[in-house]
Amino acid sequence: MKTKILYCIVFILTIFSIISYVLINKKEAVAIIGAMDVEIEEIAANLSNTDYKQQNSFEIVTGNLGKYKIVLSKSGVGKVASATTTQFIIDKYKPIYIINIGIAGSLSPELKAGDTLIGEKMVQHDFDVTAFGNPKGYIDNGIEPNKPTIFYSDKKLIDKFLANNTLKHGTIATGDIFVTDKKLKNNINKEFSANAIDMESAAIAQTAQRNNVPVIVLRTISDGLDGTTDEYKQNKQNIAKKPAQITVKTLKSDK
Repeated sequence: MKTKILYCIVFILTIFSIISYVLINKKEAVAIIGAMDVEIEEIAANLSNTDYKQQNSFEIVTGNLGKYKIVLSKSGVGKVASATTTQFIIDKYKPIYIINIGIAGSLSPELKAGDTLIGEKMVQHDFDVTAFGNPKGYIDNGIEPNKPTIFYSDKKLIDKFLANNTLKHGTIATGDIFVTDKKLKNNINKEFSANAIDMESAAIAQTAQRNNVPVIVLRTISDGLDGTTDEYKQNKQNIAKKPAQITVKTLKSDK
């Protein structure tokens, strides 16, 4: 009799485990990408059922947040690192959309350290084929050859984030340069009508756009228009948590 009861208990637990596994894995996947540990730690701390994986050179954390399965990754700094990470996640995990979080420098006196910005538009300020008569930032895709190539955050995702948060919005200029020179900042601001500058967002948005995956870019300003490397270092630790906190709040409220 005891043996039969034990078998029944084991059977019930096995069925429960299978159902739980199926339900967890049926959740729609949302990818969250940040360049540095400090930008994604807050997300990882809010996940349940976490699983850490090192896949080739990619660091991946999966877990649950609200109704979503989260695929979280630290891409590394720069356009190539962030683009290759984005493509890997798209190929392997098929996310319904991508959230790129992190910090950025200000290109405008209206944006101060601590302000959070939705990148409605992203452009690559260091992409230069002006030798062929095109403007800086134009990428040879045959579209609007007289303008810099723009990559966009998804309108529905913008509305989702604005529904629960008070955020600024504008254009982010991306390049493989950590820009501190005031003159260069002013030039990028004028040339691209950009409000902020970073090293990843346009590359992530370009990769997502080429794969028809919606994306949204969220940046908190770490250093102002007159900011220095020291200001960036002082602010980075605390300010980098803000986009992650906004993302957690938004996803948890999405019923």
